[in-house]
Amino acid sequence: MGRVLRAVEADEPVVPDVPGSLVEAAEMGRREFLVRARLHIASVIDAGVVPAHALGRLIAEMERLDSEVRRYDDAELDEGEVVGDAPFDPSMI
Repeated sequence: MGRVLRAVEADEPVVPDVPGSLVEAAEMGRREFLVRARLHIASVIDAGVVPAHALGRLIAEMERLDSEVRRYDDAELDEGEVVGDAPFDPSMI
């Protein structure tokens, strides 16, 4: 399920669409789950409740999730309208 895009006003604040829980995110789709998991890991790290021995692994996992989310976003941007081929016209340059 893809995200719904819409036009926004120039002064409209950007509000990210982040699900409230991992369960809610899992019901929405893969990308939403990855975003929520990344946010959850970041908030746990920021809260300072992660033991020192687990911190490196959590940061690595957060980076992996971030890379996957960015791949989803890049793939979504790459998907475009298919344009038919036409004969080359050098006078159009």
